[in-house]
Amino acid sequence: MSVKEKKGLGAVACVLGLVMTGMSTVVLADGAGAFIGGVVATKVVGNMRDRTEAEQEQAEYARQSAAQPVPQAPAQKSPEQRIAELDKLAAGGYITPEEYKRKKKAIVDGM
Repeated sequence: MSVKEKKGLGAVACVLGLVMTGMSTVVLADGAGAFIGGVVATKVVGNMRDRTEAEQEQAEYARQSAAQPVPQAPAQKSPEQRIAELDKLAAGGYITPEEYKRKKKAIVDGM
């Protein structure tokens, strides 16, 4: 049930409640009363419109978010690629020869 339908049903229930309980109100509106009533009505209608627009924007965002693909994890590098990267690190002096041997052995052992 949409928000508009809920609000409409709430207004109908309120009116029916007043009618069924026998309550009635005499409304006398002079110029100031009519002006204030118009201001209140304008504010209420404006708030309802803003709320509806916000709900529509949220729904659109949810649809767009659901349509976007989930990023995949990067593919694992092959042992050859890992050894080539290790060679570059060793050639650049970023790792010691002992580290190179140990890491290369780990890569080969993991094949």
